[in-house]
Amino acid sequence: MRSLTSSLRRLNNSSLLRFLVLGGSNTLVTFVLFALLARVIPPWLAYTVVFAIGLAYTTLLIGRFVFRAHNTWRRSGVFVCWYLGVYIFGLITVQTLLALGVNSRNLLALLTIVVTAPLNYLGGRLIFRGRFSTSQKELVS
Repeated sequence: MRSLTSSLRRLNNSSLLRFLVLGGSNTLVTFVLFALLARVIPPWLAYTVVFAIGLAYTTLLIGRFVFRAHNTWRRSGVFVCWYLGVYIFGLITVQTLLALGVNSRNLLALLTIVVTAPLNYLGGRLIFRGRFSTSQKELVS
């Protein structure tokens, strides 16, 4: 029982759990906004607007909330570049899966998230706790 309690405590304090909460809330909010906006403006424009909102939301919160690090302009800029790179990689993933015959939109979305979410987490961890982080305290925690 004690082992389970300490495992749950570690999970609760984990940056991975915080990343899942942040990413989940971002996904939910952007999904609803996209569905609403796509009714009144072209879907490509709705997607672009929603992606920009999601990127701003994530960039503002990932450093402090997920990795317990201080956001700086430099780290935020590097994270935005990383996130855009993962976005492009996600588009390539979608096209590849379609070419391989994956036609289910649900499976396509799931497989794309399975590929891109770990990349976003690893990039955020490197940027906010790795070599772009100057504080030894941030590197240890």
